[in-house]
Amino acid sequence: ASAESFNAKIKAFRTQFRGVKNVEFFLYRLTQLYA
Repeated sequence: ASAESFNAKIKAFRTQFRGVKNVEFFLYRLTQLYA
């Protein structure tokens, strides 16, 4: 059970991190478009 919860935490962390990267990339593209 502890291993499953640990994997779930890692998966949630990875999806959250990926979301942050997508936001940074989106903002980067916006600044490139409107610069």
